[in-house]
Amino acid sequence: MKKFLFLLMAGTFLCNPAVAKHCCSCDECSSVPEYQMAKPAGGFVDTEMKPMSVAEVRKLSDDAYVTMTGHIVKRLSSDEYDFTDGTGNVVVKIKGKVWKGLTVTPKDEVIIVGEADKDLTSFKVDAKSISLAK
Repeated sequence: MKKFLFLLMAGTFLCNPAVAKHCCSCDECSSVPEYQMAKPAGGFVDTEMKPMSVAEVRKLSDDAYVTMTGHIVKRLSSDEYDFTDGTGNVVVKIKGKVWKGLTVTPKDEVIIVGEADKDLTSFKVDAKSISLAK
């Protein structure tokens, strides 16, 4: 029984790298069939959610969903950025996977959809998506 479990686990670990590929345009991915590449998950987009000002967002409770339009002014740490819309500034946490290859400068107007993260001493917005404003 122990040998069977060992072989089952070893087979699982050995097979995973064959199908766990990332999506990009690197040489490694160009040789992988499209059906083996990871597809981004879809989801619901609330078209009724209007952009809020930073001043309005700061008044919200913890875990409230927000949409903001403005500019990322500077990087504060590896995944935290200073965001402003003219009514105030707020720290926005943007993880690497949220960027999805997007590159922005302080001159670019962006739309950030996220969640308010409020505790006793700080207020941040955890970004769930970021896109260029049109």
